[in-house]
Amino acid sequence: MERVIAIFLSCVLLSASSLLASSVEETYQAALMQEKGEGNLKEAIRLYKQVIEAHEKGKGDEGMAARAQLRIGVCQEKLGLAQARQTYEAVIDEHPGQPQVRAEAAQRLESTHQREATIERPSSRTASALELRSLLQQHWPSLIVDADSVLSDEWVRSRIDSVFINEQIRRQLEAIQRQREQTARQMEQEQAARQLWAIQPQMEQEMEQVARQMEQAARQLEALQPQVFLGHESGQQYHDYAYTPPVVPYAHEEVAEVPMQWKFRLEVDGSYPQRHRDWATLDYDDSDWATIDIGRAWEDQGYAGYDKGAWYRTTFTVAADSVRPVLMAFGGVDKDAFVYVNGQLVGQHHAWDLPFILDISDHVVRDGENAVALYVYDGAMMGGVYGLINVHQPTDEVETNDFAVNRGGHLNRVYRGHGWPRVEVLKSGKHYMPYSSYAYQLPRIPYPHQTVAEVPMQWKFCLDVGGLNSQRHREYADPDFDDSEWVDIGIGQAWEDQGYAQYDEGAWYRTRIEVDAKKGRPVFMAFGGVDKDAYVYVNGHWIGEHHVWNQPFILDISDHVVRDGENTVALYVYDGMGMGGVYGLINVHQPSGKENLDRYLANRGGSMKRKRSFWSRFF
Repeated sequence: MERVIAIFLSCVLLSASSLLASSVEETYQAALMQEKGEGNLKEAIRLYKQVIEAHEKGKGDEGMAARAQLRIGVCQEKLGLAQARQTYEAVIDEHPGQPQVRAEAAQRLESTHQREATIERPSSRTASALELRSLLQQHWPSLIVDADSVLSDEWVRSRIDSVFINEQIRRQLEAIQRQREQTARQMEQEQAARQLWAIQPQMEQEMEQVARQMEQAARQLEALQPQVFLGHESGQQYHDYAYTPPVVPYAHEEVAEVPMQWKFRLEVDGSYPQRHRDWATLDYDDSDWATIDIGRAWEDQGYAGYDKGAWYRTTFTVAADSVRPVLMAFGGVDKDAFVYVNGQLVGQHHAWDLPFILDISDHVVRDGENAVALYVYDGAMMGGVYGLINVHQPTDEVETNDFAVNRGGHLNRVYRGHGWPRVEVLKSGKHYMPYSSYAYQLPRIPYPHQTVAEVPMQWKFCLDVGGLNSQRHREYADPDFDDSEWVDIGIGQAWEDQGYAQYDEGAWYRTRIEVDAKKGRPVFMAFGGVDKDAYVYVNGHWIGEHHVWNQPFILDISDHVVRDGENTVALYVYDGMGMGGVYGLINVHQPSGKENLDRYLANRGGSMKRKRSFWSRFF
């Protein structure tokens, strides 16, 4: 009997622990929704703090608490609060067992210090060589400027002065933006909001004037760029490349935790690893080697100006089944990489700006510790393992040879340059483009408002092949239509990234939302982005449409929404090429003011294109 009672009490305790963990996870997800979906940063901070408090009381794991503390720092940084620095420092100090989170906190902390140093640096039309190099690196992070060559040419130097004009303009913009944000925080009453609207045209006119000056300076910089000489500069920073994640273009699960800190030793003789091949063996003693982080160039870790070879070594435990292949994915190594697992060469790669994957199945220990060594050689500029590393097994039946470079596969990355980063994966002669840089685009709502519904992230989804025709299956928009056999899909991501690669036709989205809105005020639905043609229905009624893939839009749904209950929302989306689907987030709200807002409504003749955020014109 005593044994039965003990088993019963153990089950109760385990169930309670599971419920607590689930509650903490739900709180963390709710905080993410407030931060990224609603833009309510203060509420997000409050919820993240609950996650941390739960961990302190023994009700949550350290990993979730560390991530919550990191997100608090991000929210504080978005709010312009100086506490962000202390929060990032706390993440680093208080969570030694979370290397990935600490690495991201360190990166963000370093970025805040750099940004503050840039703002505090005095502007001058007469620049020293050090200031000149620093400013050019700020505008072209991928370049290293040979300052002596530039300074020796007075004609080029006279044009570089335009950089300092641009610096002054940037500071004016930041001052105006800070003034505007401070004013907005103080205007909590409707009367204060109307005052903000009254001064907004004047502020926009001033910002437009400064924008024109900034555009002129940018053109001067673009004209100057081809004349800047490449050279090596001691102390070059490569933060734009740091912590580049691997590209794994198939469903997978990680089977090992790869450490961020590895053993490190220089190899100054020769450009290939044969000279010290024994350093890759399983039982080699590396205890007297230095340590270094992966995810950052070695120039940024005390080896500025080093342009030869080096070895990296580490060990980690793998927990993989014996059936599926085991692969190791690299975010980026500059430039020549030779990879050894348990003393055996598994593959090599020789393109500095391409991610790559190696099949390590033949030499990995699937249920124990493994020794991994990398020989890296780089002859100029940035060097080392600047990307992250992932060890995984595919979860679906996929031909991994198409992606593993030591099995004849290839991942072709078109790097960021001046635009957004994109990755093109080549498989069996077909193209599939992940569109993560567009994911979770927030709606633009350029007036005071109150959110009146929680829009779910998961919707019902059904393909509609046969060309653009929103009337072909008009019954899909009816509230009584049975969509129980439809599949699930997430909004906030292109459908190509959710199993519908290369699909270039139409599709329907459906969901139900609870609205709690006041009478006498309009109800609007704001979209972060739909690619490309969007037809929107509420409770079976056509509300409006939109046909610009890269513009947010707002629709007035007042005439057909149920203000105190459940509503059915349906979208017919058609896209004929490239990315498709509801890649932005959706917000249902009521304006706080009483002004005529038709100029913002796509179904009232307005256009959000005229009200794009000021900063989006430049970034």
